[in-house]
Amino acid sequence: MKRINRRVFLSESTVCMAGVGMAGPVTMYGRENRNREQQQPVIREYRVLGRTGFRVSDIGYGFPGMANESILKAAIAGGINFIDTIEGHAGGNSEVTIGRAIKGCPRESLFINSKIAVNEKDTRENIVSRVRKSLERLETPYIDGLMLWSANTVRGTENKVFHSAARQMKKEGIVRFSGVSCHGSNFTGEPPETMDKVICSAVDSGRYDLVMFVYNYVQQEMGDKILERCGKKNVGAILMKTDPFGGAYNIVTNMVTNYQKENKEIPPNIQNVYSKIMKSQEQAMPFLVQHGFSDSDNRKEAAISFVLNNPAVSTVLISFSNFTEVADYINLSGSRLTDKILSKIESMRDTYGPMYCRHACGICESSCPAGVPVNTIMRYNHYFTAQSREKYAISQYLGLGTTDAGNCRSCKGFCEAACPYGVPIHSLLEDAHKNLSLAGEYI
Repeated sequence: MKRINRRVFLSESTVCMAGVGMAGPVTMYGRENRNREQQQPVIREYRVLGRTGFRVSDIGYGFPGMANESILKAAIAGGINFIDTIEGHAGGNSEVTIGRAIKGCPRESLFINSKIAVNEKDTRENIVSRVRKSLERLETPYIDGLMLWSANTVRGTENKVFHSAARQMKKEGIVRFSGVSCHGSNFTGEPPETMDKVICSAVDSGRYDLVMFVYNYVQQEMGDKILERCGKKNVGAILMKTDPFGGAYNIVTNMVTNYQKENKEIPPNIQNVYSKIMKSQEQAMPFLVQHGFSDSDNRKEAAISFVLNNPAVSTVLISFSNFTEVADYINLSGSRLTDKILSKIESMRDTYGPMYCRHACGICESSCPAGVPVNTIMRYNHYFTAQSREKYAISQYLGLGTTDAGNCRSCKGFCEAACPYGVPIHSLLEDAHKNLSLAGEYI
């Protein structure tokens, strides 16, 4: 993949390409890209976001990477016009950063999507008030999409308070469209429901214009069902966690590199994760080389090409951590699978699939006699290892109380027996508990 430094990227691009939501260097679905490597990094494909009618960049900007205004500006300069955030992320600073980055951009050229958590104590007035505060931080008169964040049951998607607030805000013009996100089952005291059941129910209800969920070449079974339903109902499909093996490697290795550059001691928890990643990478390298995936760029390209190959996908969320990643991912815009690359992906899936816990599955949870929310714990561990959200992950994990993975120390492995993919769940839970428990060890 073509590399480009920060200076060249910023100098050769024009910030806030006018009207990229409706115009710009558009490649509609199915058209081949020519002279890809000779072009400067620029979005090559815009797709219609379901019934919204808005044409969004196939590569979108995800909210965990909102700490750097310049990186966000670089992404917008490259034609990215879908920006995802969430209420109050980083104490509201993410929204402030977005507000500064989009100044001078035609507002109608961008699709800003946010998410809000709603609990049983929230009222319509409370939700509306919180959204107004988000608008102040964003310095924008409206949010294009507002999602009910992390719904984990069908019942959760039917939240009357959220829908009532959404209707009011649509009438007022401060929210244009509504949506829902789902990471999979979450411990609620109710029987777990798989991600596809939750999202398909939301799509069928007709209340949602947008949905956000997990989809990648390993975890595709549920995603395929959802995408088919989205296509039939004309609902915009926004994807997350599209690279099943990339996040932890890229982020943790970057962290370690920074510690080394600054001559700082690497925290024990980071060193532990780093050692595991490097060992895994070392073991995998012969296979990667054999199948033409000799570096992370090739793996990344395969992962993005796979999800973009489906016409029902509207946009893929990426959390950019540096300028090189902005250029690299924008270069993947418009990617398509060839038979050869598809064969390689299938080989990787067969090889690594048994080591990847499907974050949105929850099949094993009903077999656990202690009621351990496996899906939720795996997601928290993903936040810890892949997104550098250690404090948040630990705080959420502690909230599980007596249902954490400490229950698994004397278990006979009912979850592993129930897993249809052969994932070593017990070992993964052990690692998660070591990362997320305050004791820092498996007790």
